[in-house]
Amino acid sequence: MKKYSVNELRQMYLRFFESKGHLRMNSFSLVPHNDNSLLIINSGMAPLKPYFTGQEIPPRRRVTTCQKCIRTGDIENVGKTARHGTFFEMLGNFSFGDYFKDEAIPWAWEFLTEVVGLDPNRLYPSVYVDDQAAFDLWHDKMGIAENRIFKFGKEDNFWESMVLAPVVLVQRFIMTAEKNMAVENLAVQ
Repeated sequence: MKKYSVNELRQMYLRFFESKGHLRMNSFSLVPHNDNSLLIINSGMAPLKPYFTGQEIPPRRRVTTCQKCIRTGDIENVGKTARHGTFFEMLGNFSFGDYFKDEAIPWAWEFLTEVVGLDPNRLYPSVYVDDQAAFDLWHDKMGIAENRIFKFGKEDNFWESMVLAPVVLVQRFIMTAEKNMAVENLAVQ
């Protein structure tokens, strides 16, 4: 597999979703605009809340962003794990009533395998434990064997802020050392 810089991966992601009809939007300020529920932007979708709630009309029904974020909700884990940091950029593709899992799942797979060039045999999708529809799409539509699709609960496959906000379902490939070890152990058995 070719090695990419962070800047290359960011541009590849944004260009990919532009090719799928998404409007590329710049990162919003880390200080929320007209949102008294947040002190700082803590997720990629936080600046888009007015579009999800219907308070504002989005500039397009499909949007892609690279949003600067600051994590504070679990700051005690920063520096203790490989996946916790205080400042990060969150890549996102968002639909405002235009598409859902039927399109998002194949696009995630296409981006990772065809654009980035990851080996499909080394990818193990995860879904939320109660999301049978996503599981079925990965298995039935994408052809991923059931034993390669992992169901994780809220602690491992769901992220929320402490503030009441719209829930956004997210497709993720969890790649922590613990999960990779579990996947490797399952594959060996």
